[in-house]
Amino acid sequence: MDVVSSIQSLCTLAASILIWIDQTREKEETLVAISGTVARISSILTPFQNATNIDPMLVDAFMGLGDILSRTKEHLFAHGKQRRRSSINGAIAFLMPAQVTKLLNQDEQQLTHQLTVILFALATISFFRTHYPLTPKSAECFAVRSAQHEDVLEFWRDYLGAKVLYARTDRFSDALRLCFGDWLSEAARRRLALRLDEFRVGGVAISSLERFVGDGSLEQAIHKFKAFDSLPSAVETRSDSKLPLLIWVDDNPSNNVQEVTFARTNGVNVLEFTSTALVKLWIQENEEFLRENDTAGSIRFISDTARLETDSGGGADSSVFFNITAGENIARYLRGHLYRAPVLIFCGAGIIHTQYVESYEATGSTCHSTVVRNYIAALSDRREDDKSWCGYNLV
Repeated sequence: MDVVSSIQSLCTLAASILIWIDQTREKEETLVAISGTVARISSILTPFQNATNIDPMLVDAFMGLGDILSRTKEHLFAHGKQRRRSSINGAIAFLMPAQVTKLLNQDEQQLTHQLTVILFALATISFFRTHYPLTPKSAECFAVRSAQHEDVLEFWRDYLGAKVLYARTDRFSDALRLCFGDWLSEAARRRLALRLDEFRVGGVAISSLERFVGDGSLEQAIHKFKAFDSLPSAVETRSDSKLPLLIWVDDNPSNNVQEVTFARTNGVNVLEFTSTALVKLWIQENEEFLRENDTAGSIRFISDTARLETDSGGGADSSVFFNITAGENIARYLRGHLYRAPVLIFCGAGIIHTQYVESYEATGSTCHSTVVRNYIAALSDRREDDKSWCGYNLV
């Protein structure tokens, strides 16, 4: 995607957030703060939608918004849903409203920080164009202003460059190779890119890397990621009343009544979600359970490829948006977080847009109920070796 198209997409994303918050009846302090920050960001972005020549430093600052805005939109959507404890036999927890609010607070802080970065970039470009070229020391200050984690700053400055705010995926992978050598394989770097570019923006922002590293060091975070990546693909199948488990994501569950009934009749527990945001938050909340049972014979996913997603208002003021990448979002999220559970995309006419399944391990797509039932039957039998559902547009 070219720079102008990317900026236009960011403007659309920002506008959808502002509309969502504007239509929310009860606006908490955090939502008001997010709205104000996003409005300022939108006002800065808008004049650049048709620009023919944008300074690379400013482009990087803008591109760093993609992940933050997408993540904020997901959390706002989850915030708007009617949240209650959900369980299978009373043992699997769901994310509570206070935890979603905490995530939104973090989003607001990151949005504010990124706005500061953009304003600093604008001021720096304007000043130094007028007076004299950007000096190395000023460039380093620019990187320092963007990065808050010292370890991340050192890696970014040494392997990507002090003036770089946003690294394209290939460039970031090369930086990892230079830093960690062959110890971090190409496959591991590819999976890490899925993790850090969760919304397929096209690259990695400093804020994404800082979120991944957390409170530890970059080396510790990479070691932990590599340890998960190196775990055997199959572990002993457990005996658990919650298993086998099928997690189904579809904006219209009534489409799948027969298949869900088939699954439950065959002893499969089915947990249904109507949105990408909620299933991802549920996965985060139940990570330990999912890691312990991450085999094809214990847990599987089914998702539509595109869906209408709305908040929980259900009335005239409810916000609605069409998530055309919903299926790939699920597959990308799971593989980026090193889950190996199978993913089957089940849809209708949208099947022609599911070639993406070939880019992800243990992922397939179909529009045929027979394929879905065979997929479910294999889960019911606790099978690990069935692969007939893997691939694009299976019949």
